Amino acid sequence: MAGMTVTAVNARQVLEALRQAGEQVDWEGANLSGADLSGVDLSGANLAGADLSDANLSNANLEKSNLSEVNLRFANLEGANLEGAKLSGADLSEADLEGADLPKADLSKANLSEGNLEKANLPNANLEGACLRGTNLYRANLPGAKLSGADLSGADLRGVNLTEADLSGANLSRANLGHTHLSGADLSDANLRGADLTRANLEEVRLDWEQIPYIPNIDTAILQALQAGGELDMEEWRTSATSHSWAGWAVHLAGEQGDALENLLGTNAAASLIYAHSGSHPVPNWYATAEKALADIKQRAQWQLSTEPALEMG
Repeated sequence: MAGMTVTAVNARQVLEALRQAGEQVDWEGANLSGADLSGVDLSGANLAGADLSDANLSNANLEKSNLSEVNLRFANLEGANLEGAKLSGADLSEADLEGADLPKADLSKANLSEGNLEKANLPNANLEGACLRGTNLYRANLPGAKLSGADLSGADLRGVNLTEADLSGANLSRANLGHTHLSGADLSDANLRGADLTRANLEEVRLDWEQIPYIPNIDTAILQALQAGGELDMEEWRTSATSHSWAGWAVHLAGEQGDALENLLGTNAAASLIYAHSGSHPVPNWYATAEKALADIKQRAQWQLSTEPALEMG
């Protein structure tokens, strides 16, 4: 509305007037820091470059809105609808997006560091070059998402659905990928140093497998090593030439190539990739008790032996 300058104080009033007049919301560059816009309808609005830091946008409808270069630092976007929204270059550091809906949203080069995206829905979202350092993505949904070149170092990705996602060149160092669904994902040139891949699903992951050791019937090989006098010590990754954790045995049996991979990525990530390349899925629980680990190794080995005749006949 002409003559009405939007502020954090009168934002709801101005929005209502615009809606009643049938006018588009164009708040580009507006200062709305701290505004309470919870539950409002801002679908299709132009908020490019606006300051919405500390704003409450919980359960707001921001579908197909333009939020490029917006300052949303510390903002509350819990449960918000951001389907198809443009958030390229936005600052969402330490923002709360728990349960937010962001399918096909453009978050390229956005800063989401230390934010909360727990159980957020981001299928086919564009997060290329985004910063998600230390971000909580626990059980978020990101199938088909574009994360090439993204920084996910130290992020909590436990239970996240990343099937068919593009993580090429992404930084996943020290990220927790426990129970993460990565089937069909592209991890080429990704940095997995220090990553935790315990119980992750790595089936059909795209990776430079030539650099990853392959151990035929890996669980059978580990079980035979234990039966030959080796020890299973789940307290330490690797303790001696004949005593290792489950992951340590996988690396040990891979020889010099396994040692090199361990030096590059750490025991957890190295063993996880060796298991994936060797066709034993999902990645084992590297933190199980010795008793449970041995039982699981035996069960996996039994399954491998039971499939051998079928493989030979084929």
